[in-house]
Amino acid sequence: MVCGSWTVALSWGALYAGLLTGDPVRPASGGLTVFTALAVALLFAAHGLGFAALRLTGRPYERARQLVGRMPRLHSFAPTAVVMAALPLLAGSRLPLMDTAADSATLSLLVPALLVVTPGLVAAQVWLWRTFRDRVTRPSYL
Repeated sequence: MVCGSWTVALSWGALYAGLLTGDPVRPASGGLTVFTALAVALLFAAHGLGFAALRLTGRPYERARQLVGRMPRLHSFAPTAVVMAALPLLAGSRLPLMDTAADSATLSLLVPALLVVTPGLVAAQVWLWRTFRDRVTRPSYL
């Protein structure tokens, strides 16, 4: 699971490097790709560490707190969340919109499907956040 998570994080970095080079069709290569992939993977790791410091208690919290530093709990999580939200927006702003937008026939199929599926996805997300909103104080098996 750890290797798979790092692979996904590095892959997101490689995809972002491809968008930075201006050619989203061909994969990027070279030093920029390696640097961007590592930077995005480290951003994901810092975000996860901030989330751990936000949610854990006891000894795991103290370990996460040592790595995050002595800043307030939310201050270690919020900046990485903002950067992670900004990355797709920055990458998307480099794409030529008229060349990549779907035609009207495709949109006429996708929009109704999205209108049907989105409320269920939002409800599932709210349910998960409400179910797991409390801090982790001991092992639990739902």
